Amino acid sequence: MRFLFPAFLLGALAVAIPIALHFFRRDVAPEVPFTAVRLLHRSPIERSRRRRLRDLVLLAARVAALLLLAFAFARPYIAGATGSVSTLRIVAIDRSYSMGGPGRFERALALARTAIDEAAAGERVAVIAFDDRAELLREPGSAAEAKAALSGLAPGYGATRFAPVLARASDTAQGGQATLVVVSDLQRSAWEDEGRATMPASLTLELRDVGAAERNAAVSSVRADGDRLLVGIRNSGPAQRGQIIVTRDSRRVATVPYEAAADAALDVAVPYRAPASGSLEVTIDDPGGFDADNTRYVILGRSSRAAVLVLTNSGAAESAFYLMRALDAAGDGDGAGFEATLARGATLAAMTPADLERIQAVIVLSTRGLDRRARENIGAMVRRGAGALVAAAPDVEPAVLSGIFDWKPPLQAGEQALSGGTLAATDLRHPIFRPFGPLAANLGQVRFERAWRVRSDGWDVAARFTDATPALLERASGDGRVVLFASDFDRRWNDFPLHPAFVPFAVEAVRYVAGARDDTSDYTVARAPRGIPARPGIYQAEPGNRPVVVNVDPREGGVARLTASEFDGMIDRVGDLPSRAGMRAQQAEASQGYWRYGLLLMIAALVGESVVGRA
Repeated sequence: MRFLFPAFLLGALAVAIPIALHFFRRDVAPEVPFTAVRLLHRSPIERSRRRRLRDLVLLAARVAALLLLAFAFARPYIAGATGSVSTLRIVAIDRSYSMGGPGRFERALALARTAIDEAAAGERVAVIAFDDRAELLREPGSAAEAKAALSGLAPGYGATRFAPVLARASDTAQGGQATLVVVSDLQRSAWEDEGRATMPASLTLELRDVGAAERNAAVSSVRADGDRLLVGIRNSGPAQRGQIIVTRDSRRVATVPYEAAADAALDVAVPYRAPASGSLEVTIDDPGGFDADNTRYVILGRSSRAAVLVLTNSGAAESAFYLMRALDAAGDGDGAGFEATLARGATLAAMTPADLERIQAVIVLSTRGLDRRARENIGAMVRRGAGALVAAAPDVEPAVLSGIFDWKPPLQAGEQALSGGTLAATDLRHPIFRPFGPLAANLGQVRFERAWRVRSDGWDVAARFTDATPALLERASGDGRVVLFASDFDRRWNDFPLHPAFVPFAVEAVRYVAGARDDTSDYTVARAPRGIPARPGIYQAEPGNRPVVVNVDPREGGVARLTASEFDGMIDRVGDLPSRAGMRAQQAEASQGYWRYGLLLMIAALVGESVVGRA
């Protein structure tokens, strides 16, 4: 018998208390002076045998209760007992489209089966398949069940991301000790634009490398340019040549050769004047590469970039420098960026209804110089379904905002000093903060000196400052939505634009308000609208059965790889890692649970003591 926390056995010394009371606090009948019998002979009153036996039983029950309490807190276990250790092995297999090269996924399946076969006797096995998302295919169970979960598994069209699989494995382990075996080709692109991931120290990580892909060419972009199409090709690996085939309505309309140098990106001009509407399918020859990124779909006559109007006091770029840089970076890699335009009040007032109709979001950085027509245009856009993002600043007037959006009661807001306050997301499920995941805590590194103090009546609060005043608020306005950030975006009241969290925060905030009327037509597989299959193609989406295209993420087509040390360097371990002997002891004690029996016996001893004491 061993103990997980033997220091608690010192509590057994408390048994000295009832023993001492037993011997030093005996019941002795007091002497009562009585003059009439002063000359009588004294005779001691002897205790009955029954009374003495009851006292011994009470003493034994009290001593046993204290000993059993110390025993339970020390968490006893039997080392080496059969079946005392129950460990968990989690096998995660990469099913991104880069695994679809010749023979690659078959090798991944073989490595996964080997990892399952390595499970020790009694070790449970769980299976996860991952790309942009991680899916638990098999709950912890037997090795045979885990192998059965691999049957029928095939590479999909998503891109590799490691953070989701680490999070899903942590949830599956539920805080216990486990081994996570990741079967992947370890692409470097899996960490691009991703923050550091976290993983409990109780998870032991093993990497099983499928191996490097030798070559791959991908269609990274397609755009119309007058009488020609410009087809972007990214070649990873040795130089190769092939053909570009353009198809419209299942009919081949153009074919041109291409020649790509080793590890190069190029634009190839295809002599074809694209029509004003419809869709195209552009395909390249790529023997030996990944099939999923050989074809790209494009909607004609519609921009895949959301139209955003940035309203400033002067209409000059300096007043929105940081925000515009963030929006420019939004479309890198997935085509779902923004067509952002700086404007001031006079420009907005002169816009036609057709101009206003295409605007999906307006960002208000100033309300100075807005005449009645400009205010009416903003309010009408939002009520029809566009979104508005308002950043509090000296140039933004609460009374003007109340008039634009017809807020009743009017917005109550005033400047306040925060003296280095920070920001905390109170609703991590909000779409603006959801992409941050565990990195939402990085928002707490931003220092705010001034902000608006806003009454939250009629608003939904998604984030607050250190002093608990609202920092990010939201409310509906007609068919659109208004999001109010209670500080500015240009470093006058905070240092937010200097932090890495600013770009994703600004991008997700604008995407969220623009999503009130989603006119985007170009999506990656990971961002496909609800109801659209997660595979490349041309589809109809709500609202209005609008045509949309879904393409793979071209970044997955690269063949650059991570080393094991680089992979491990992107992970922060949470919690202290116990020794291997300590891990075995914890597993054995948790599976045996003798402390529960000790507590039950202690309760029984106290009940018995109570019954005997009343007799």
